Amino acid sequence: MDYILEFDISALFISFAALLIFVYKKDRHKRQNRTFLVLILTQVLTTVCDLVGAYTIKNNLSNLWVLSNAVNLIYFISHTFLPILFTIYILDLTGIIKRHNKALGLIFVPYLIFFILQITNPFTHLVFTIDPNLNYHKGPLILPMYLTALMYLILCQILILRFRTTISLNRFLLLTAFTMIILASTVIQFFVPRLLIECFVQITMTLCLLITVDNPSEIFNLTTGIYNRNTFLLDNINFLRNKVSYKVIIIKILNEEYYMSTLGYAYMQEILQSIAQWLVLITSEDCVYDLNNGNFAILLYGSKIKKADQITTYLTNRFSTDWLHKDVILSLETQICDIDVPADVNNVESIVTIVDAPGIKQNTRVSVIKREQLSFMQRIKAIQNTISFALDNNLFQVYYQPIYDVQANKIHSAEALARLHDEELGFISPEEFIPIAEKNGSIIAIGQFVFEEACKMFSIEQLNGIGIDFLEVNLSTVQCNNKKLSQIFLNTLNHYNLKPSAINLEITESAAINSQETFLQTIKDLNNSGFTFSLDDYGTGYSNASYIFNMDFDIIKIDKTILWEAEKSPSALIILQNTVRMIKELDKKILVEGVETKSQRDLMVQMGADYLQGFYFSKPLPKLDFIQFCKMFNRTH
Repeated sequence: MDYILEFDISALFISFAALLIFVYKKDRHKRQNRTFLVLILTQVLTTVCDLVGAYTIKNNLSNLWVLSNAVNLIYFISHTFLPILFTIYILDLTGIIKRHNKALGLIFVPYLIFFILQITNPFTHLVFTIDPNLNYHKGPLILPMYLTALMYLILCQILILRFRTTISLNRFLLLTAFTMIILASTVIQFFVPRLLIECFVQITMTLCLLITVDNPSEIFNLTTGIYNRNTFLLDNINFLRNKVSYKVIIIKILNEEYYMSTLGYAYMQEILQSIAQWLVLITSEDCVYDLNNGNFAILLYGSKIKKADQITTYLTNRFSTDWLHKDVILSLETQICDIDVPADVNNVESIVTIVDAPGIKQNTRVSVIKREQLSFMQRIKAIQNTISFALDNNLFQVYYQPIYDVQANKIHSAEALARLHDEELGFISPEEFIPIAEKNGSIIAIGQFVFEEACKMFSIEQLNGIGIDFLEVNLSTVQCNNKKLSQIFLNTLNHYNLKPSAINLEITESAAINSQETFLQTIKDLNNSGFTFSLDDYGTGYSNASYIFNMDFDIIKIDKTILWEAEKSPSALIILQNTVRMIKELDKKILVEGVETKSQRDLMVQMGADYLQGFYFSKPLPKLDFIQFCKMFNRTH
């Protein structure tokens, strides 16, 4: 037969190119990739045998009759094996094999039958016959072999379509193209055998898959060399879709950002790389992932789950000791999350929530978070999402808690307080969402929103007319790190035709004590612009009151816990009395928080407090309710 050898020659060169690329990529960590390597090697063998066999027949090299029979036999054995390998690759890629690992042997049954029939071909001639004159004849087994190969390819395409959501769009399109083009080439090869197009098409499509589908930048984190976040997500989707029970161990380096800022980005990347390499050593290359921002994951399934406790112990012991890198000692604060899937969580969204949730600060350097604490982490992340959504959709509200003026016997001001309500989470207390907002920086937007709402409220509702002298707005430490804060506030005031005296800014005691240079400069700028200040939460555990002298506070707000303790303990009452006397002698106004009963009100009036705030007068109220309350209270007192 007059075979066209050019396709096989080209296929041979492409095969070696594919091998070189694969070796260069060193992409042999997962079983699916090792299967891919066997697929390439089998294609090389198939192409060589096809080329040698066709060459001997085309050139009628009768002296190579034995060789021609041998290479053709090897060709059919390897050629029949190719669709099996591709099917295993797809099963691995979609995760099906992790659930039905024991059933893998069933895939080989048709091949084993054909293999037995093929190796007996010299005696039965069921596959092919080559006589001493090198005349080639197809045997009766050829058609069943090709039909079985087509069956495997069709099965692969069904699996690709069935498990579309477990693979990326890029993979889906290329794998679909692969099966369709291979199907077409198989049909052409069967009806036009002289073209020898099948090997060429197979290896060409394999090379395309190698270059595009298994691109290292899509699979690996190029810095640490282990699997990246995208691969982690796809692997979890595969496991969950195939109902595999598995374990995820998440390692969070809580002070990664601190070391990044102090040691530099490049240095910290080296540290993360060394951590990744160590994680690979205690587990294996095919189960460690870099999830970005100092987060790593170990994914265990099957028999590997038995090693979970041992791995957690390794992690705890290692991160409990210092890391030494280039003569620098690092104490890495670490959180280890131990997650059983689907017992603890049953969807990818929940896993990602735990990965991205802020770490839970504890007293120990290494903390292990298990089932009972995972829901807390999920709530933190859910609140983060709610804050972001609320800011984007203007869903925050501002409530106003009235402040009573003892001398004037009226409501003279109010504290503006942010309120957040979510359809799913319900009411979220400021004590819960404010610390989260401060940590992720969204407190800046929340603070500006509250400030602007307070200005709008004071201006539009003309609060002076109902006896309100000013509104109090809390100022976070994070806001004060903005050197332009004073100008931003002044611009807002100008927009509503207000003077700085309309807004009194509150600073917490902890912020005043731990203030930095930028903080102090911002406070000074605000003060010079005409804003007055209150010191909030005074007495919450700090003994050094020197910061009262350094900052020009008009009002000192005594924390509610001091008042509540004073009712129960004579010693606490003495502390409260002396605190009030000291503040009075400093010529500062006193506001007492947490006044809830008449006896508490009378006690603080007797001690000489200037202002009182608490549920005895009113809880925080929405804008319209607050206005109505002030009108009624000030009219009747």
